[in-house]
Amino acid sequence: MNHDCSMWFVCMLCIYRALHEKEERPKGGLTRNQFFLIAFTCSFAYYVLPGYLFPMLTSLSWICWIFPTSILAHQLGSGLHGLGIGAIGLDWSSISSYLGSPLASPWFATANIAAGFFLVMYVITPVTYWLNVYNAKTFPIFSDDLFTSTGQSYNISAIIDSNFRLDINAYEGEGPLYMSTFFAIYYGINFACLTATIVHVLLFNGR
Repeated sequence: MNHDCSMWFVCMLCIYRALHEKEERPKGGLTRNQFFLIAFTCSFAYYVLPGYLFPMLTSLSWICWIFPTSILAHQLGSGLHGLGIGAIGLDWSSISSYLGSPLASPWFATANIAAGFFLVMYVITPVTYWLNVYNAKTFPIFSDDLFTSTGQSYNISAIIDSNFRLDINAYEGEGPLYMSTFFAIYYGINFACLTATIVHVLLFNGR
């Protein structure tokens, strides 16, 4: 549905109908509300395993098991700190992390996002890292931490004053911030998306 001021995705409409619409239970079947409760209970029970009781299920990296002391194997195979090649994820939040909810977007949009993710994760990031662009090998290939120019963890509290404002003198003493290869590319692409959105609207709706 597309109104002047709002947009309702089909998956959200199904949830609202299941929660608010009254219906008689069909013979030998389930109502939408009953099916929703069963699905909710199953998803909650499933998430407890990788999310709380057994976090290892989030990413099963068999390459890292075979070569536990190899840095290259961890860079390639780790699903948490590497490229995740060959890693098996049993946590839905990690499986769908790059596209959000696949139920809310059509197939062509999901395929487009998947192709972009593959290009960034398995082409641009490894090439940039192993060509040592901007001294990329000084830092981890995949990490959301901030680093100094020597690859050490950056002390953020040292450059923030008591009012949580940037202390310029302290920042000049600590030096500039550095990010891992993937997150530097990730932030760059996010900024590019802003321009791409405007260009898309102009090209397809500019008449």
